[in-house]
Amino acid sequence: MKLQLETIPVWDGVKEGSECFLCSLMKQAEDDGVRYYLSSAVMTPEVRVETNTKGFCTHHFLMLADGGKAQSLGLVMDTYYEESSRILDPYIDKILSAGNARKAMKAVNAFVAKEEERERGCLICTRMEDRLMRYCYTIASLWKEDPEFRSALLASKGFCVHHTKELALRAKEALSGDDLAGFLHDIFSLLKSNLERVKHDDWWLTQMYKSENKDKDWNGCEDAHRRAVCKLVGEHHVIDPIK
Repeated sequence: MKLQLETIPVWDGVKEGSECFLCSLMKQAEDDGVRYYLSSAVMTPEVRVETNTKGFCTHHFLMLADGGKAQSLGLVMDTYYEESSRILDPYIDKILSAGNARKAMKAVNAFVAKEEERERGCLICTRMEDRLMRYCYTIASLWKEDPEFRSALLASKGFCVHHTKELALRAKEALSGDDLAGFLHDIFSLLKSNLERVKHDDWWLTQMYKSENKDKDWNGCEDAHRRAVCKLVGEHHVIDPIK
């Protein structure tokens, strides 16, 4: 699979100094997706067919609902409801017409399977997934081809656990053999050292709440509890892309 390099956002990311610049890039991708599906694009037939048949995960439906574009989302939901009714109403009718509990539960199971199929997949997650693939490809490619980027990456705070895993799994699109082995060594070395750094910062934060340390310096650890969460869990995941 031939992927497009995304050098500008990746270079901007490695310079930003965050705990995981892939989380930052995914946040931008997520915001772009929300803006797109609340824009005039939803007036076009091809986008409406897409939103009617595929929809969004719960997280992104709620982001759209909080996006301040009631008319755009209202139009999307109007026809999404129509399609949902077309799909689910026959299953609901079978439940309502069941003559006993056995038939009713059989109909409920069929309804649950169809409803889960209807909910599966998210257009915004899919757009994020596409960007994540390109970003991972770019990071691995630049690591191999640009010594300045490699130095900048190794001097950065690296990635959260989640995006280290994603980067490791996707690096084979750009690297192989010794290059792949070297890249994996570098990103997991980054992960190990930065997990230790954040763990120490979080420990120091807990010590600063002891009376004997009230006059000591926080050493920049005031937000260590949040950074500890971000490092271990990540802030912006791809949840449910359309496969």
